[in-house]
This record gives sequence, C-alpha cells and structure tokens, in this order.
Amino acid sequence: MDVVDLTKALVKIDTRNPPGDTSQAVDFLQNFFSSFKTRVYEKEGKENLLVEIGSGKKTLMLTSHLDTVPARDELLNPVVVNGKLFGRGSCDAKGCVSAICSAVEDVEPEFNLKLAFTADEEVGGKNGLKVVFEKEKADAVVIGEPTGCNSVMVLQGSVLALDISFNGKDGHTASQNPCEGAIFKSASFIVEIAEKFKNLKGNYEHYKAFFASLGVDFVIKSWEAVFNPSMIRGGLKRNVVAPSCDLYADVRFAPWIGVDEILKFFEREDLEVKVSGFLPSYGILTDSVSLESDLKLLKILFDAIREENLNPKAIFSLGVGDSRHVRKFGVPAFYIGPGGGNLHSENEFVFVSELRRMTKIYRNIIEKFKMF
Repeated sequence: MDVVDLTKALVKIDTRNPPGDTSQAVDFLQNFFSSFKTRVYEKEGKENLLVEIGSGKKTLMLTSHLDTVPARDELLNPVVVNGKLFGRGSCDAKGCVSAICSAVEDVEPEFNLKLAFTADEEVGGKNGLKVVFEKEKADAVVIGEPTGCNSVMVLQGSVLALDISFNGKDGHTASQNPCEGAIFKSASFIVEIAEKFKNLKGNYEHYKAFFASLGVDFVIKSWEAVFNPSMIRGGLKRNVVAPSCDLYADVRFAPWIGVDEILKFFEREDLEVKVSGFLPSYGILTDSVSLESDLKLLKILFDAIREENLNPKAIFSLGVGDSRHVRKFGVPAFYIGPGGGNLHSENEFVFVSELRRMTKIYRNIIEKFKMF
C-alpha cells in the first residue's frame, strides 16, 4: 500500500485518547504484517503491536504511537489538499507509523529489526512503549515523531506540574473590590509570569559547540521555557468576589535552566505552591545514556538524512515523548519523522512529500544500522 493511502487508512481508524482504544489499529497492522512474527502486549485494555523482522545479535527498534488527541468525528475523514494530508493523527503520529511500515517493504536486515506501534503516548505512555520496552529490549531505538525529515530531536525539556492556590477578600460584587479577589489575583499573576517565562534564557553554548563539532546545527524549537496555566477552579457564584481559587500549571524548561531557578518565580507570600509532578529532561549530554552509544546512533541518523541531500539538524523541544521509557535503560533513543503542522489542532496535516522522503530515510537508517 502506498504510504499516503496507508496514512489515510490509519487516520480513519478511531484511536482518539481518551479513551485511546488502539485495538482496531493493531488488528489492521497485524493483518498488514501477516507474513511476519507479531506479538500483542496489552495493559489496562490498551493494545500494542510488536513486529519482528530478521534476526541477529544487534537489535534496532523503530516505533511510533497509534493514539491521537481528541477531535471532532469529521477529522477522521482524511483529505489531501495542495500537497497536505489533513486529518486527526495525520502528523502526530500516524504519518510516522505509515512511513515506518512502508520503509520495511521487502527489507532483509542482517540484524534483528523490531517495529513497535504503541498506545497511550498522548497520556504518558505507561500502557504503551513503557510496557513494550520492558518486554522487548533493543540496542537502539528510533521514535517516529513529526520533527521534519531533516531534524533529529536529541533533547527534550523538563516538566513541572504545579498546583497554585490564591486567596482573596470575598464579598458582594456591588461592594467589594473585585481586584482583591482570588481570581483577579490569579489572572494578574498569569499575565506577569507568562511574560517572564517567555523571556527566560539560559546558556546552551556547550550544546551548540558540541553539535558544531559534528557538523550539525543545534536548533531550539519554540522557547527555552514556558508557563501554561492549564486549568483554574474557584469562586462561589456570579455575584460574589471569589475568596479562593486553584490554578493548575504545566511548566516546561530546558535542561540548561535549573529547577531551582524556575521555582524562585513562585516564591511569593500570596501564593501556596505544591509540586505535584516532575519529569526531568531526557536526551544527549543530559541523562545516563553513554555518549558513545548516542553518537553511534546519531551518526546513522545524520548520514541517513544526508543521503537524501538534506542538511541534518539537531533540535531541542519542550515537547516530551516516549524516549524516557527507553533511555532510562541506558539505550540511545532519538526522534525523527515526517513533518507537517497544526499538531493537536483541527487543521492538523502532514506534508505528502515528507511522508515519501521519510520512508526513504527510515529505509536508509535500517540499511546503515549494521554499522552500529
């Protein structure tokens, strides 16, 4: 099946998360790979498919996720307009899945090649690649995410989940100054802190110098830090100035910015702050994976990109994904996949040209892995 038609077929299968039911997509792909050895791993009703091709001492895993973020039903009807394939999951990440599938057509690797198509990446991956990789180890992992064909995501940000409580003076709207209420205080705080995070910069010269030594540019995708006030709850009724409210924030920042530096922004007498979760940064020069292993895999990825007459880039993103479920075992893992736009929005798309080019790059990676 052509990579574009395969992407369309996968988009039509409803894997919106929640509920994140991947069983139909797994059935489809299991039929697609019916001539190969396959295994299904299930946890909490979420299915993951493992396809095994070839054999040998070394193992490469190519993986991407089947679940998508929520969307209207209409977005499960893919359309191609002006070289862009629109539809929920077209870019994140069913285009990646399709390119991986197309890349292994007629391949006969001299090593063990595993394909993992997983669940629940959009909600942390604990029922997805985490489950699969605990069962199916590999020496190196390439994760399909929509970086663009010339870009390898080598580093991802740290994440703080903060619960912030505000207190204010309550009273009737007609007699109590609303500016002294908790919700107004929270709104003022959001505006102030968001601007500070937008302008927050750190020193990443050692990353630039490191990748320059490899002949590759190091690029920051979006920002070095971001404060997202995800949810706010509080207030009593419409005509009462709110005595209290709670703000739930997603805070992300680069590994060259310390967590203590981030938390100082929230050291205020009028706030109560609780850290409800922390995910450290994962990636090269940051976690426990050996530099030698990372460089071996990066050389393969960069050379695979160059073979398609592209100049590879190493990118940092505040987005987080499944690499932590691999790298915590000391195994190198990086992201690369066909690019598009408007991820998680109603106008999500993947470029048709990127689908075709990425298929070739994945194939190049497979062919070059014998040198790992």
